[in-house]
Amino acid sequence: MESIDINTIFERNDIKNQIKSVLMEFEEKCHNVTYKKGIYLYGSPGTGKTYFITELLKELNYDIIKYDAGDIRNKNLIETITSDNVSNRNVLDMMTRKQKKIAIVMDEIDGMNSGDKGGINALIKLIRQKKTKKQKSENKTMNPIICIGNYYTDKKMRELMKVCNVFELPSPKGCHVKNVFDAIGKGGHLLKKTELDAIIAYVQGDMCKLKFAVDIVQKKINGTNNCDILSMFHTKSFNEDAKTITKQLLGNNYPIDKHCTLMNDTDRTIVALLWHENIIEMLTHIPSAQGYPLYYKILRNICFADYIDRITFQNQIWQFNEMSSLIKTFYNNNIFHIHTNSHSLPPPDDIRFTKVLTKYSTEYNNSLFMQDLSQRLSMDKRDIISLFQEIRLCIGKDFINDTEILVNLEKIFEPYEINKLDIRRMYRYLDKNTKKEVTIDELEDDT
Repeated sequence: MESIDINTIFERNDIKNQIKSVLMEFEEKCHNVTYKKGIYLYGSPGTGKTYFITELLKELNYDIIKYDAGDIRNKNLIETITSDNVSNRNVLDMMTRKQKKIAIVMDEIDGMNSGDKGGINALIKLIRQKKTKKQKSENKTMNPIICIGNYYTDKKMRELMKVCNVFELPSPKGCHVKNVFDAIGKGGHLLKKTELDAIIAYVQGDMCKLKFAVDIVQKKINGTNNCDILSMFHTKSFNEDAKTITKQLLGNNYPIDKHCTLMNDTDRTIVALLWHENIIEMLTHIPSAQGYPLYYKILRNICFADYIDRITFQNQIWQFNEMSSLIKTFYNNNIFHIHTNSHSLPPPDDIRFTKVLTKYSTEYNNSLFMQDLSQRLSMDKRDIISLFQEIRLCIGKDFINDTEILVNLEKIFEPYEINKLDIRRMYRYLDKNTKKEVTIDELEDDT
């Protein structure tokens, strides 16, 4: 694989040259407020995005500081890669009279928005150009930051993409895979057509699978491996995004034997949730007299499958997982397509996905909020609560609705980077977690 020009075969040279030009202009234009300092590369899983960026940076003589899903990429870590903490030159190489620039790579950026609290917002603030007076006081970076993600984007990811130069890395097609094996054979035909078709179906646009297939074929050519190509390469579950799988289910009536081919084990739960959420929109296009009984039947199946899930988790009987998925998605999907002329229904424009925050998520967010306030004010939790309660006692109970008082209070907290939203959030937290029956008169009597 190393001897093959992958970017030429996969028609990626245009994207490569565009990213190169952004990086080569970085030092010259990074202070220009209209210049986007970040790079956002996205594509399907397995298309070789990380390898593509790594090789590109090596060509430009960059050193790489890389973070992925294995790192805790929260707000505190993002603050360590600012211009105050990270140089734009490798100090060790300067000792050998060489200048080697540094690039920061944020791989698997999609996972950063779920577990790494505050990380995405801090990254957006770090990358974006500082236009207003308040933004100019924020941390900045003198290193190019390259974010690598998949096709799935939510609101925060779209905000990040706005401050970056966005590039899509397309998946390799069947003709590209064929060209790889032609390049290995230097124009000759290494494989029979049936063998090549089996490999193309197996690879499915995944670079890791392609590398494995190339190694097997090369070993067979060298005589070190006499395996049967057709028996080795079988089509596995297609690595689609959960939203894409849901859209396919809503548009097609798949037979039950396609269950394992269409989705992986890890996708079953999320696909069932997405299917249930989006089937409502499809049912709005049919008469109510037909839609309500149909949805009632679907809902009964979902409730029964959820009951199976409950028993599964309580007793750790994981063999029931597949049955539950079959009932929730494939059986319900079959009922929907049989009882409606689904091909005449307009397909959904976009698969809706609502994140559900549990009480544990709220408690965790509040805990992080209090920790952040503690660090900014250099006070412990009890002192912070006492401070805000004292402010309420001094100014008045309903001052939070008075814009003028709130603006003046914000000016007091401005050196600590605490704004109106933080103040309002603190009082919402106090109202939910403190006793309301304590009045000002009672406190004065105690003194």
